[in-house]
This record gives sequence, C-alpha cells and structure tokens, in this order.
Amino acid sequence: MWWAPVLLHSFLSSLQETRARTHSLQYFYLAVSEAAPGVPAFTAFGVIDDQPFIRYDNEEMKAKSCVQWLREEPSYFNDETKIFTSRMKIFRLNLRNVQRYYNQTMENGLNKALEHKQTDPPKTHVTRHPSSDLGVTLRCWALGFYPKEISLTWQREGQDQSQDMELVETRPSGDGTFQKWAALVVPPGEEQSYTCHVQHEGLQEPLTLRWDPPQPPVPIVGIFVGLVLVLVAGAMVAGVVIWRKKRSGKEGSRDLSRDSAQSSGVSLIKDPRGETLEGLDGRGVGAEGVPWVMGTFEGDV
Repeated sequence: MWWAPVLLHSFLSSLQETRARTHSLQYFYLAVSEAAPGVPAFTAFGVIDDQPFIRYDNEEMKAKSCVQWLREEPSYFNDETKIFTSRMKIFRLNLRNVQRYYNQTMENGLNKALEHKQTDPPKTHVTRHPSSDLGVTLRCWALGFYPKEISLTWQREGQDQSQDMELVETRPSGDGTFQKWAALVVPPGEEQSYTCHVQHEGLQEPLTLRWDPPQPPVPIVGIFVGLVLVLVAGAMVAGVVIWRKKRSGKEGSRDLSRDSAQSSGVSLIKDPRGETLEGLDGRGVGAEGVPWVMGTFEGDV
C-alpha cells in the first residue's frame, strides 16, 4: 500500500518542523434521530492536528478526502468506508435504544404526574402602571394555577370591559403550572371604579380584585422623634415619682420627731422670736435685756 509511506512522510515532516509539538489523531461520530436538509442521519470525521482530513456520511456511504495531501488511494478509502459503515450501524442501534428508554421514562413520568396532579388555585393581584397623561394601566395577574383553563375579565361598576382590555395567552410557568394577565387602561383617579373577576377550577368561588393604593411609608425621622419623646416622658415621670418619695420621707421624719418631743414631756424655753435656749448665743436664762418665755408641753404617756 503506497499511501502508508505518504502518511508516514507527512507525519515525519511535521515532526521535523515542530519537534516540540504533540500531534493528535481523532475521529468524531454524529448520529441524529431525524435527518434534515444538510444534516445527514450519520456523519463521521477524521481529524489530525485539529484539521479534518477524511469524511463519511450515510447519504454517500463513502469515505472522502478533505485535504490535498491525502491522495485518494482506493484501497485505503475502501477500508475506511467499511470501518465508518460499521460504526454507523452501532451508533444507529445505540440511538434507537436511547430513544426507547428515554421516551418510555418520559411517558411514564408524565402519566404519573397527570394522575397525581391536583388543581392549583391562582395567586392573584392587581398592579398599576402609569402609561400616559390620559390614563393608567391596571393589570390583573393570575400565577401558578392548574389546569390551564381560566377566565380574567375587567368590569366598571358591573359593566363588562372585555372589548377594551388586553388579554395575553395562557403561558406555562415552567413548574407544571400556568400564568396569565389581563390589562385595561383607565382614567387617572378612577382606579377604584374597576374590578377584575377571576374564575378557575381551583377556586371555591370567583374572585373579585381591586387595585389598592399603597400605604404611605412611615418616615424614619418621625419614628426616631417619637422614640425620643417617649424616653423623655418616661424620664420625667420617673423623676417626679422619685421626688415625691423623697419629700414624703422628709415630712414623715419631721412628724416623727415632733411626736417624740411631745410624748417625752420636755419643757422648752422660747423667746418671742421663736428661738430655743440653744439659739441665745450663750446668754443664760434671765440675762439682762433678753426677754424670755417659759412654757411646758405635756404629752400623753
């Protein structure tokens, strides 16, 4: 076979030019379940150093060269054709087995899911979207429901608005449930006059929804000021309570001292200015120029 020295010479030439480079020879096989224009049911490629050099497909059933340096030697390409044809039969058999197991698994799983699937009621809400100066868009949402059939309608004070609303097709959510919405453009300020009505198998009774304006958030500054006022008021109350307790304690001790003096029967000498003997600056009783008064206080023993 003269083509063998040609291939060997090509490899040796490449090795001499790039001694530090590692050469590679690879084969790729592709089998598809359904052929399409330009996509054969089976295709094989031979690649050397990332360059395809031989090709085979089930349409021509013959190996062909992809490069000029590989001369089309009949014996070489006949051998490659036999190898590729054998690979094609194996790949087709493997593909058929994979399809059978895959379809059977998917079919059984789907049937089980449908058998055990229960009705899921929709999760509903209404959103508001400014659209122009002449109107705003109210959108009625239904999410996560099963089965697919559902009814969404808008009404204004009992009057059906189906002709003016935008209704999208029911879409899968990706988890076995579905979603849908219906939109209606209404005049600004009249949002509360419109209601969305939802009917679904998973609901015990139809739902009536209305857009609710969001509650204004409580300012953080207001919360902080309120907390400060509460703390200040608490401190003031605590201060008053402590002051009253101290005052009542002092008054109680004074009363106790007065009662003790009356019960002991002690005579006190006072002058008209209300001073006791201790306040006479060392002047004794009857000192000249010091008027004095003597009184006796008696208490019950």
